[in-house]
Amino acid sequence: MKKNNLYKSPFNRNKLKLEITHKSQDKIIRGKFIGNDEKEIYKINNGIPDFTYPKELAQIDETTRANYDKLADEYDKYADIPFQTFYSSQFDEREKMTEKLNLKENSSVLEVGAGDGRGSEHIAKRLGKSAHFYVQELSLAFLKKAIERLSKYEKSTTIEYSVASAMYLPFADNTFDAALHFGGVNTFSDQKRFFKEITRVVKPGGKIVVGDESMAPWLRETEMGKIMMNSNPLLQYNIPFDCIPVEARDIKIEWILLGAFFILEFTVGNGEPVANYHIPIPSERGGTHWTRYYGVLECVTPETKRLAQAAREKLGVSMHQWLDMLIKREAEIILK
Repeated sequence: MKKNNLYKSPFNRNKLKLEITHKSQDKIIRGKFIGNDEKEIYKINNGIPDFTYPKELAQIDETTRANYDKLADEYDKYADIPFQTFYSSQFDEREKMTEKLNLKENSSVLEVGAGDGRGSEHIAKRLGKSAHFYVQELSLAFLKKAIERLSKYEKSTTIEYSVASAMYLPFADNTFDAALHFGGVNTFSDQKRFFKEITRVVKPGGKIVVGDESMAPWLRETEMGKIMMNSNPLLQYNIPFDCIPVEARDIKIEWILLGAFFILEFTVGNGEPVANYHIPIPSERGGTHWTRYYGVLECVTPETKRLAQAAREKLGVSMHQWLDMLIKREAEIILK
């Protein structure tokens, strides 16, 4: 781990104090990050900070970490099976995912749940000396594989590694130009929080790409769909559309690998979108989107409504124009 880091508390995003126990040249080997209350401590061992929060993970997250720790040494046997099954090239699919991030040589990039670094290579090779690439993974065993795989890129760009939960990212708001996650969101204990977190740490205008298993709806009753969902139950998961944050803009969804996996991409915006609410609507009712929502008055009797319709028709104006003029005039008279 290098000293020029962007890490913040995964608990409250406050600044952390760094205490170094041992370092070699410009790299920190052992030490710890300490929060404001001195009880929030994240240790650094062999150059890898562990920002796991909360310390006691949800059961599904802890189970996933344990499974990946066990799988790390033999993952090579399994990694290409999904791509081979659906007649796809892992290299080509990961290249296309990375292209969606719109990276530049000086981009600041985060990969969440990077696994053993297979996808990380496609990012690292696009980055230059002034770029920063942060590789996050919940499984330390997997992360060590990623470090080994990416070592050849560390002379050409800055790469930082950390253990952390995808639901509690140890970075400040608006830190990265782009972020990627592929292959684990189906097992996250809180998908809504994950999407909120990954969106929080990406700058407005930055790209986010997320993908995982999800058999396309039109294929679930086919022979292929049934066979594959029986073999891999994760394919039964639905795309978590209800977890997409309000900051998402230009959302695109794509099914890859014959429709068995999805890729969701969007650009980060500022807050929820705001439409042009104030365009006059040329109809008998009239008004605008804004006045039709915020300008609704108490209900009247059917007879009063009929008379109002006749009156506004005789005047040749919309109901909005007539009511707005009439109510304003009468209110001003009463309030004098």
